[in-house]
Amino acid sequence: MNPTSPSLGKLVASKTLDGHTGWIWEVALSKDGEILASVSNDMMIRLWNAKTGHQRGIPRDNGHASWVRSVRFSPMGRLLATASDDMTIRISDANTGFTYRILQGHTGKVRAVEFSPDGKTLASASDDFTVRLWNSMEGSQLKIFTGHTGWVRTVAFSSDGKTLASASDDNTIRLWDTTTSNELHKLSGHDASIRAVCFSPNGKLLASGSQDKTVRIWDTASGAALNVLQGHSGPLRVIAFSEDGNNVASAADDLTIRVWAAPSNFICAQVVTGYSGWVRAIVLGRDGRMIVYTSDDMTIKIWKSA
Repeated sequence: MNPTSPSLGKLVASKTLDGHTGWIWEVALSKDGEILASVSNDMMIRLWNAKTGHQRGIPRDNGHASWVRSVRFSPMGRLLATASDDMTIRISDANTGFTYRILQGHTGKVRAVEFSPDGKTLASASDDFTVRLWNSMEGSQLKIFTGHTGWVRTVAFSSDGKTLASASDDNTIRLWDTTTSNELHKLSGHDASIRAVCFSPNGKLLASGSQDKTVRIWDTASGAALNVLQGHSGPLRVIAFSEDGNNVASAADDLTIRVWAAPSNFICAQVVTGYSGWVRAIVLGRDGRMIVYTSDDMTIKIWKSA
């Protein structure tokens, strides 16, 4: 074990959150780690106390007319953004559930949403092959990024908000300048759809996870591929950098989470097993502790490193 990598031991089941009546697509954690939000085929948004597992308030139907696939808290935790197969995005009050804005413009299912670090901008990814930026307070469309030739699966902002990464079924990642709308780099190398991207805390690196079962590390300044990380035997679902940037955690359908040590050229420092369900989110703390949220049915299971 590299000295900078966490010693996680094993994951222990902590809580099971029961209430949805449809397949759960995504969970999101508030920045302070206190609240968990989940969205589902039942078109409901549920909020949970992340520590106790108790549901906060009643389930919310914020008006989506089809499956809700993505949910994100604003950085301050006041707003929730949700994306749906009904081709719309809704921004609502995280406390009351009141819908402030309905964002319309996409012509395909909206797969993912992400707030910028300052919370002023929202990015969305869609089956219409586009990425869009929106004013999160006014609901107005700011920019449309075109270039992908397949469904866009996910988006991620750099920590300074100046760069946006988008990943697609066209097997590429695009890096965009959020100010000029220019495409900075087209990252090619994966052999299948890319389902997860994550910037390092300092924004210098990007990690990506694909259905080709590999994790790749990219230099964001040059667009160069730095590492191809192999070991998973199933498609990748989730990628997360630790808070200090020293480790990357990747979760795949092979029911393993691999922790890669950045200071040691991203060697696999640990393989974590013993959980069940598809990983929907990972939190890898500076102290090496890991919290994993999984779901392969209508419940959410929370796992913590022992």
